[in-house]
Amino acid sequence: MITLHNLQIWRLGVACCGLLLAFQCTSAATPPSLTVPIPPPLAQQAVLRAVGQIAPQSEEHRRYRMALPYGAPLFPPEADLANPPLSATLAGWLALPAAQRRHDVLLTPDIDHYWPAEGRQFSCQFILHLEADGGGTRLTVLQVRPTEYAGKRFELLGRTGPGRYMQLRPTAPSAQAEAELRSFLSAALARQQ
Repeated sequence: MITLHNLQIWRLGVACCGLLLAFQCTSAATPPSLTVPIPPPLAQQAVLRAVGQIAPQSEEHRRYRMALPYGAPLFPPEADLANPPLSATLAGWLALPAAQRRHDVLLTPDIDHYWPAEGRQFSCQFILHLEADGGGTRLTVLQVRPTEYAGKRFELLGRTGPGRYMQLRPTAPSAQAEAELRSFLSAALARQQ
């Protein structure tokens, strides 16, 4: 028999598993940052241009649908980004002063778009942190709310009534998705220079 108390304990357990998963994912070694030989304001504009020039029929267009500069009206507020599960890298980014984030860019996929990564259907938003590095820019990739699509399940009391609903689960950040984004950015920024 499911009681309200048992349901609350179950939800707490799910939240703790998500936090543990986020901690385990961020403790792994991260690949080196991408460096471009232009200053951060120009690098930010180059990223925004590169995303705007993606062919509409390509997979990359669905994966990197919208690019938003830090401070844009649609850029998520810090309070929303700080919701659990919160990775250590994202927590570190949130701890930076706004002045150090002013050239950053958020990349968002199409809503409900998932792509294959490490044998699962994966999706996340990306924050590209751009910081001055000598005369150039060091670009670091952060994954925001990595999610796994686990199929559909029938729910009698779904949000719009009985039906089949997507089962989405918090998951570990994807090294493959990050490598593919770095590859896209390397090629796109090389064309912009």
